[in-house]
Amino acid sequence: MSDSSSSTDNRAADATGVVAKPFGSPVGKPLIVKSLFVVNGIVCCALVAAWVAFGTRGRNNSDEPKPFASATDITDDDDDGRPKVIKIEMKWPESGIADFEFTERSGKVVHKEDLVGHPWVVSFIFTHCAGPCFRVTSAMRRLQDEFFQDTDLRLVTITVDPERDSPAQLAKYAKDFQASPERWLFLTDPTGLKDKIYPLINGSFLMPVQEATGAMRIEGHEFIHTNNILLVDERGVVQGKWNSIDDASFDQLRRELRKRLKKTSEKSVPSEAGTKTE
Repeated sequence: MSDSSSSTDNRAADATGVVAKPFGSPVGKPLIVKSLFVVNGIVCCALVAAWVAFGTRGRNNSDEPKPFASATDITDDDDDGRPKVIKIEMKWPESGIADFEFTERSGKVVHKEDLVGHPWVVSFIFTHCAGPCFRVTSAMRRLQDEFFQDTDLRLVTITVDPERDSPAQLAKYAKDFQASPERWLFLTDPTGLKDKIYPLINGSFLMPVQEATGAMRIEGHEFIHTNNILLVDERGVVQGKWNSIDDASFDQLRRELRKRLKKTSEKSVPSEAGTKTE
């Protein structure tokens, strides 16, 4: 389940080398899925509002970084009867995301420092997803195809369902997308617990994630999470977010990557003296 959509678009099957069937997705229950669209939107709005309240409450006298969304209240000056607009502005911490220790599909333990020095794009999925996770990962595959050959880009996929998404399960999922074993990481917590993954997604990436309960919990839609993918720079600082299943937003990310990664590749071009520029 996602905060943006819960249906898989057949256009994702156009990605080169990607199978058309979503990994581990069940069939049916379309009416129930449709009814969840509105509920998901309400829940995710509530999550954002909670971050705003929590991020400002009791922190005015603290020098600690504030890795939470801040709200800017914009009122229409013309007083023409239009409703007041509340704009939520994302403020990622300049100190970068928090350190983490997760296990990659290969069994290797990965920390934040393993990605320092490389720009990377991160996404959030679960392998039993019957919603947009297939499209999210297909978008990541497009980034692999477009940028891996001539740039230093890395990709990171983090599961929101560590209980079922073991390293072996993630390895099967990654194979379906022909993911590079060296430069596209699939991360989980082998203990099956969410107490390290969810705080990182909420607190550092400022993205919503929640396990569905009650009537909202149906097979293939057990988790509410974002379709956004985020760009993290070489220092580990988030630079922005883009909707991976929206063509216009995804194209904006590709343009941003071309601009940023061009600078990265220029650093490795030999100088006239036969050395590499710093």
